Amino acid sequence: MLLNKAVINKFVRTALCEDAVRCDITTLAFIPKEAKAEARIIAKEAGVVCGIAIAQEVFNAFDKNILYIAKKDDGDLVAKGETVVFLKGRARSILSCERVALNFLTYLSGISSDTRRAVLKVRSRGIRILDTRKTTPLYRMFEKYAVAMGGGKNHRFSLAGQYLVKDNHIFILKNTCGLNVLSNRKGDVPFEIEVEKLSDLRKALAYGPNIIMLDNFSPKDVRQALRLLAKLFPKDENRPFIELSGGITIENISRYAIKGVDFISLGSLTHSARALDLSLEITKAY
Repeated sequence: MLLNKAVINKFVRTALCEDAVRCDITTLAFIPKEAKAEARIIAKEAGVVCGIAIAQEVFNAFDKNILYIAKKDDGDLVAKGETVVFLKGRARSILSCERVALNFLTYLSGISSDTRRAVLKVRSRGIRILDTRKTTPLYRMFEKYAVAMGGGKNHRFSLAGQYLVKDNHIFILKNTCGLNVLSNRKGDVPFEIEVEKLSDLRKALAYGPNIIMLDNFSPKDVRQALRLLAKLFPKDENRPFIELSGGITIENISRYAIKGVDFISLGSLTHSARALDLSLEITKAY
């Protein structure tokens, strides 16, 4: 997944305006206009870096003469104490842009870092980590990009991405036109059905989904579902992919790393992201 440069530029300029960087009364009052500085953004903890180009655009949009040297690329591991970015230029510019740049970097790096933690816990079983649509309004592109940089796989970007029939769809269909309408889908768009109970699994399979989402299943129920699928698809041909969702966190995900599961989706990667601790430190002033 690639970031759209036009969107980056729009978001950066909006963020700079929000923080009133050109009206930084502290810096303008006390820091000499001619003062120069060198600085570095360092990691206060280990993680996965994300948002390098966005942070660069923050400084570039404010002051094109700021020298910005990235020591890490998006998706790179960073150890505690390592330098992520080196900066050199007008002291006022560095100080005024510091927080906006760090806000993007720490937030997106936090998502990438948590994604990698989840990926490492399940990859030995061949399971892929998916994101969801539980994203910050208008920040979805950035957040899903950060998941990808952490080694995760992007689920549908929007409602237009694939069919996903969930419990509320099923409730309405049962009480109106019936579930048979699910057989009328067209094209090669991936088709996924959510299953909330083991007893509903056979019913869902009747509609030929590409993916079955086992929602809020316990590890015990997941194993039962997989045994049923093994009986119904003994040669593994035409077996739908299995996605687990609901109630799964990075802390308990190892319990769901069950052979036969294809994907685990984690809304917490984006709706409850923890920022990675990064800091900008002035190292020289003249």
